[in-house]
Amino acid sequence: MLLPPMAPSYYQRSGSLQARRRSGAVALSIVFTLVAGCFAPNSRRKPQDLGGEHVSFTTSDGVLLRGHLYGTGSTGVILAHMYPADQSDWTDFAQVLAAHGYQALTFDFRGFTESEGTSGTEFAGTDLLAAYQFLRPRVSQIFIAGASLGAEAAILVAAREDVAGIMCISAPTSFGGLVVTDSIRHVRAPILFVTSAGDPLVGGQPEILFRSAVAPKSIEVYPGRAHGTAILFGPHGAELQALMLRFIAANRKNPSGTGSGL
Repeated sequence: MLLPPMAPSYYQRSGSLQARRRSGAVALSIVFTLVAGCFAPNSRRKPQDLGGEHVSFTTSDGVLLRGHLYGTGSTGVILAHMYPADQSDWTDFAQVLAAHGYQALTFDFRGFTESEGTSGTEFAGTDLLAAYQFLRPRVSQIFIAGASLGAEAAILVAAREDVAGIMCISAPTSFGGLVVTDSIRHVRAPILFVTSAGDPLVGGQPEILFRSAVAPKSIEVYPGRAHGTAILFGPHGAELQALMLRFIAANRKNPSGTGSGL
C-alpha cells in the first residue's frame, strides 16, 4: 500500500507552545526533541491549517478542549498526542484515516495550543476520556492511538471503557504523574505496541507493558531511536501508517458484531 509522506509537525520543529512557557518543561522539551532527532526552525502549523471540522468538548472537571474531526463512517479513531507536542503531529494520519472511510479525531490536551486550562500531564486520561465521550455517540466503535503520554492515556481509558482496540506508540510504564502498569492488565481490547529499539526515553518499557498485557496483543520494534510520533516522520513512517491501518481493519467489527476477518 503506497501512503503519502507526512509533513514535519509542530513538535518536530519547535516543541509545544505551552511547554516553552514553563522553564522546567522547556528542559524536558529539549531532551525529547534532541533524542527524537526532530527539527527545523519553521513556523508551526496554525489551527486553521489543520483542516477537518473544528470541534470542542469539556472534561469532567470543566476544562474546554479543542480538536479537529476528519472523515465519516461508523468507525472512529481518536489520536492522542505526546508530550511536549500537540495534535498537529497526528493531522496527516488523521487525513489518511478519513480517506480510508474512518472518522478521526485529533485534540490538544489541556494547556496545549488550542485547548484551554493549565498544562497538567496527570490529567491526560481525563482529557482523553472527554474526547472518547464526545466521539462515542457519533460512531459504532472506537479505536485509540496514542504516542508516549497519549499512549498512557489510551491505556487508562481502554481499561474502563469499551474500545475496539488501542495502538500504543512508545508507551512508558509511568510518566507525567501517570502509572499504567496495573491498568494495562485490565484492558480487554486488542493492543498494538510500537517502539524503536534504541529509544532512550522509554528503553524497554513498551516491552514490559507488552508482557503484562492479557488482551490479544502484538508488538512492532523498529530500528533507530525515534520516539512517539517522530517514528511517523522518519524512514519507517509509511510502514507504521500501514501497520495501524491493518490493525484497525483486522479488529473493527461489522454490523453483525463480528470482526472483519482480515
